[in-house]
Amino acid sequence: MRSLASHRSRCRPGSKAIGAGISLALVVCLLLLPPRVFAGGVPRPNSSPGVDRQHLPWEHLHYHAQNWAVELSIDLRLSRLPSAAAETALLDISPEVPLKASGKDTLRLTLDMTMDPTFRRPVRIHNRVWFNPGDAGALGRYRLRRGEDDFEKTYRFARKGVFRRNREPRGQSEARLDPDKWSRQVASFYPFDRERLGCPAVLDRLLLIYIAADFERIEAAQPFSVCVFGKRQLHRVTLRPDGREAIAVDFIETRATSQARRMGQVEALKIKLTTEPLASDLDEPENFSFLGLHKNIVIYVDPRSGLPLQVSGRITNIAAGNLKLLEAVHR
Repeated sequence: MRSLASHRSRCRPGSKAIGAGISLALVVCLLLLPPRVFAGGVPRPNSSPGVDRQHLPWEHLHYHAQNWAVELSIDLRLSRLPSAAAETALLDISPEVPLKASGKDTLRLTLDMTMDPTFRRPVRIHNRVWFNPGDAGALGRYRLRRGEDDFEKTYRFARKGVFRRNREPRGQSEARLDPDKWSRQVASFYPFDRERLGCPAVLDRLLLIYIAADFERIEAAQPFSVCVFGKRQLHRVTLRPDGREAIAVDFIETRATSQARRMGQVEALKIKLTTEPLASDLDEPENFSFLGLHKNIVIYVDPRSGLPLQVSGRITNIAAGNLKLLEAVHR
């Protein structure tokens, strides 16, 4: 049996593929390796969302955006489930390595997105994120893309990084099968040092829509920044209040005992997102994206209900878009 030191000599940290047939012992080995020292890795003040709520801010949000290049339709669903049930849905990489739920309940945020580009095939994306309600720290993520460049990616968050299992079909005939039949499989590990980088919790990108409802805390804690894992690396995302702006709204709001259509102008609270890629082994920093938007991202929040009424930014390199809220369901 090889010693741990022997394993370490054969392991290299980073985003390189591990390989489909390799044992999870090597993944654990990677977790134990110290991250490299990078320029620009000096920690600076960072905020923890601290958005523990007895009642969820919303249950279902439906958005739509369209410009000449693409049409987007997004459904977000937020739910609470017992942590024991959530654990059974998360990727099991080791009994000790993964982050565990911090309490008896875990929150799950689900996204269903349809992208219909003008000159390409429609793409359907399904995401699920499991996270702690207190600090919004992510436990696991599942991503499925079908229609073009199909893939299934399953993530498990750990204290020293994120493990990812990737499945892809070999050719069009295999793409028609269920993802568990896809034969191209690769496992990767993306290490980071949370303490050095000043990251009390690591969030998933989707959770920015969840914490945006806590506008008062964001405004009081400036600069309010969180560490967010993108596709392959960490980013520091700062949420900055930028006054108010009148925006047009037209959506259905459903509560337990009522339903109403809200139309007209709302003086929405503006939250601008600025992003900074943190230390990683990637040759080039990855671009940050959120709900299909890539640059100049702004979240507009209703000061009365905390609902994210609109999310704006660049959908492509040459076209901007506004994701407008069409429906909101409260618990």
